[in-house]
Amino acid sequence: MRSARQLAFGAGAVAVLLGALLAAACTNVSTAAAPAASGAITARDLEARLTAFAHDSAMGREAGTIWNTKATDWVAAQFRALGLEPAGESSSYFQTVPNIRVRDTGVARGPARNIVAIVRGSDPALRGEYVSITAHNDHIGFTHRPVDHDSLRAFNTVVRPLGADSRPHAPSTEETARIRVILDSLRRVRPPRADSVNNGADDDGSGTVALIELAQAFKHSGVKPRRSILFVSHTAEEKGLLGSAWYTDHPTVPLDSIVAEIDVDMIGRGSARDRTEGGPTYLEVVGLRRLSKEFGDWFEAVNAKEPTPFVFNYEYDAPGHPEQYYCRADHYSYARFGIPSVSLSRGAHADYHQLTDEVQYIDFPDYARLTQLVFDAALYVANADHRPALSAEKPANPHVPCRQ
Repeated sequence: MRSARQLAFGAGAVAVLLGALLAAACTNVSTAAAPAASGAITARDLEARLTAFAHDSAMGREAGTIWNTKATDWVAAQFRALGLEPAGESSSYFQTVPNIRVRDTGVARGPARNIVAIVRGSDPALRGEYVSITAHNDHIGFTHRPVDHDSLRAFNTVVRPLGADSRPHAPSTEETARIRVILDSLRRVRPPRADSVNNGADDDGSGTVALIELAQAFKHSGVKPRRSILFVSHTAEEKGLLGSAWYTDHPTVPLDSIVAEIDVDMIGRGSARDRTEGGPTYLEVVGLRRLSKEFGDWFEAVNAKEPTPFVFNYEYDAPGHPEQYYCRADHYSYARFGIPSVSLSRGAHADYHQLTDEVQYIDFPDYARLTQLVFDAALYVANADHRPALSAEKPANPHVPCRQ
């Protein structure tokens, strides 16, 4: 339950209470989240897993808190149940990322951890090479000042249509009237409801759960990729790509054995309800051709063969774009080492970095379609006779500041 009363407990009591709730949430979906016999990627599987992962009891999964620790325990348990090979530290699924600061000093601390697992390739000559699929498991935590969920959503729908990426301003008279109409319609459905948890269902619950669904598909669908598939769930993306930077600076597989990387972040939305240019085929693509035109050709060819291909929006990949998306996604941590990398997202929306980013607003059929595209593209690269050739020089220094 989201309420101010929830935050009146001391940190220790909250930890005990919500830890139990998270365990209960995971138990409740254990049957639905079990590996499908066919390994098929389905909207139903995605919804069951995302409902557990983006549950209120995870308290927004801020990196460095006990809530993110519990969330990473859950992801690792999913990989273990699917039979993936652990590829973290000390034969575990985890890689600890040190020195992660927490915004609220009163919150119970926990280790910030990347989760690393492998589906081993079938070709003895290529199984030592990897196609990496990544997402981030953290979000921005919770607030001590609950607000009415529907009032915030009505306001953002009109005034901040891209959530935290919108330029704030006071609503005009016309905008105030539109907010009132939206809120009145919601009030006819339900009374006010206090909200204090940034659930991060889309950001990046959608990417994290897609990793699990993809792991299930690679492990249980009967396909045998020649190269290995490396799954990395990064922590601390919201704190400046710290988890992915740590992983690529301290890789658990040889870095030059990663032939390509596909990052998925905020892939559960993108309809016309979320943004004016949105729709079932809307997809923002960043970095795809920057290092390897061949990688881009392969990815676009796979997309063209999908039953309903996505339309790639390269706008945010443009050098110098003010939103700086090329530098704001975990794919950059790989690209800086010369690994062909791409960031896939269906874009920001009114619930971006807001208390209203919840499972109820996810578009599961299109989310499943995009997850299938990632599977097909990763499989294509994994089965290729050669790794995607570089068409740009490998960065000379991976530790210089990123340039959009």
